[in-house]
Amino acid sequence: MVKTPSYRERDYAFGQALMTLRTAIGMTQEGLAELLGISRQAVVGWEAGSSYPLAKHFKHFLTLCVQQQAFPPGHEADEIRTFWKAAHQKVLLDENWLAGLLGDLRASAVPALSEPIGETNTADQAPARSVPAPRIDWGDALAVPTFYGRAREMELITLWFLRITAR
Repeated sequence: MVKTPSYRERDYAFGQALMTLRTAIGMTQEGLAELLGISRQAVVGWEAGSSYPLAKHFKHFLTLCVQQQAFPPGHEADEIRTFWKAAHQKVLLDENWLAGLLGDLRASAVPALSEPIGETNTADQAPARSVPAPRIDWGDALAVPTFYGRAREMELITLWFLRITAR
């Protein structure tokens, strides 16, 4: 009889995606664990790709991500569906829950005006709150092989290179 290993392949892609979202919403592993009512080791396991969250914890995490606008605007539903599949959940994604979650997002994005907009005094305005930066995929970014605005540094590097190659 052949003995099979008791371990399974780690899902590094899922773990990396989860960690990227967690950091995008400004949460630590410990903070997320506390918020979800689980151990920090559970979050570590998810990010290491050695385990997956339970559906109820995953829904709570996705809700936080939507509230903090961690997904690209207009693509939230597709991102959540893809992430749900990647998490190997034992239950199908509840489309009614997703529609309600995204409906709440859209409702809060367009507040109803109770009064007409008038002129505002800058002294009366509240300071701007910081909004999380949108996720950026640099995969198709242009290669910039030169130093813009760094003429002195470029000259220095060129001198070093010429000295090394002249030897």
